[in-house]
Amino acid sequence: MAIKPEKLMLVPVAAFVLLLLAGLAVSVISLQAVTPDEWRELKDPQKILSGASTKRFTKLLNAHFVLGTTFNQIERGLQWNLTGDYGPSVRAGCSDWLFLADELEVHADREKSAQFRADLAVRLNAQLRARGIKLLMVVVPDKTRVESSHLCGLHRPASFESRVTNWQASLKGQGIATLDLTATLMNTPGERYYRSDTHWNETGASAAAKTVGTTLVGLGWATVAPAGEVALNPVRTARSGDLVHLAGLDGLPGFLRPALEQAQVTEVAPVAVASDDLFGDSGTPGVALIGTSYSRNSNFVPFLAHRLGEPLANLAKDGGDFSGAATAYFAGATFRDTPPKLVVWEIPERVIEMPIKEAERRWFDTLGKSSWIH
Repeated sequence: MAIKPEKLMLVPVAAFVLLLLAGLAVSVISLQAVTPDEWRELKDPQKILSGASTKRFTKLLNAHFVLGTTFNQIERGLQWNLTGDYGPSVRAGCSDWLFLADELEVHADREKSAQFRADLAVRLNAQLRARGIKLLMVVVPDKTRVESSHLCGLHRPASFESRVTNWQASLKGQGIATLDLTATLMNTPGERYYRSDTHWNETGASAAAKTVGTTLVGLGWATVAPAGEVALNPVRTARSGDLVHLAGLDGLPGFLRPALEQAQVTEVAPVAVASDDLFGDSGTPGVALIGTSYSRNSNFVPFLAHRLGEPLANLAKDGGDFSGAATAYFAGATFRDTPPKLVVWEIPERVIEMPIKEAERRWFDTLGKSSWIH
């Protein structure tokens, strides 16, 4: 006999109620660990009136409720298993493909933000050029652009179609060397990004590294090593992507969470360096790479180092957005004391139009001062 839809709707409600009751029971048991002195502090009349007791109680509950994290994970697991909800930051395509919600968001004043960042790059390039340091800006296209065939019901705004080419054109018009990796990744066979992760996989990272190397050679800024190709490991290994973590599902038991993804993991031997310290007595590093977690995933930097036949100083930062790694590197002692000959700045497409941060405005003003580089 078929189950009526209204009865099916009771399933998640009942499960959630049971979960709340279980959490309440565990909370009560856990609070037995609160000492008498702590309870007396909570009952202080002045602290009750000021609200301090409420804050203190919440702090004690969090401290003694050891299953708090587990409770949140179970709640997220129920939401995903019963409704397919990945939370506000992740969007589901088809065939287990997940995408970052930020890649589909249209930001206010996006064109002004893009122009601001182009102007910032112009100022940086002028400062670096004054010291004989070359700059190559590399744009990594959105996963939603390259793997658009897996979006299914997700909508990627048509207004995003030309934003990389428009931004790149504004940089080139100011004499800045740029590289858009869109064509490289679009023309690379197979999957180029992880299904459950924001980043490119080793196929995409290897193709990108090859194109960056070829571009540097074309500019006369580098040479390609004769044995610069790295063979990818054909063996697949189970891994959990950052989008599963972002959705709050990675800590659940295997039968309650999305299946692990099978992906290549290649062991890449480091490129030989004349000194144990890349920034040591052997001289300044030839290439410094700044950027985001794309430069810290899928062996992109090791692939590029092998392509160029020399080690790179990887100064990229996870969650660095547009300029997080850049501001940290250029304001630090590493750049001041051992400046490179070449800077490669990797930038994800989605951050070009993000709202401007105050730290970026301060850096923009600093770059306008002749004393920025000593």
